[in-house]
Amino acid sequence: MEYILIITSFVLVAIGAAWAIAYSLRKQRDAAIREMETIAQRLTNIEKKLEDEKTRRQEEEKKRRLEDENEGNQEDKNTGRQGDKKTKIQEDLSGMTDEELFQYITKVVREQELYRWSDFNRSAVMKHFSLSAARVGAVFAQGGGQSLPEFVRNCRLDHACRLIVERPSMSFVEVGESSGYQRTTTFYHDFKARFGMTPAEYRKEKLKNE
Repeated sequence: MEYILIITSFVLVAIGAAWAIAYSLRKQRDAAIREMETIAQRLTNIEKKLEDEKTRRQEEEKKRRLEDENEGNQEDKNTGRQGDKKTKIQEDLSGMTDEELFQYITKVVREQELYRWSDFNRSAVMKHFSLSAARVGAVFAQGGGQSLPEFVRNCRLDHACRLIVERPSMSFVEVGESSGYQRTTTFYHDFKARFGMTPAEYRKEKLKNE
């Protein structure tokens, strides 16, 4: 009888220990699941925040472009002479040599920061200056000795350099987007190809010398 009681006691202890272990493992599993759910929710929130920020910047860019266009046309609309003035500008441009037109276009693009448009390309130049594709190609190939993409790229990189130094708290993703780049990887590639260093190294070097 005593032997049976001992065995029963061992069995009960073993069962209790097994139950305690199972309970502990279940708590750990539940805690792990909750932690994974928390991490997943945080990642979702971060992705949503990044998407909202991207959408906001795109809307701001569109708004800025519309404002630039409206400001450029407002005076002509008020005087009722927009058509005549546009015709005169077209006549003036058609009378320029390729070199003169290159100097004019590049000056306007830099002053108005048209290169910051993420979709600024040959079609945009053609539309903005009322020029044909052939004339735009000739202007940059013969009048300036460089292609339009090369000119735009250099304008964007010059703008990025100013932002990197003047706004040290600005992230490099924001710098690239503000300079007209759609992709951060392209910005990093072009920057290093021209300056031989990353944007972070450039900022560090410039701030160290100041």
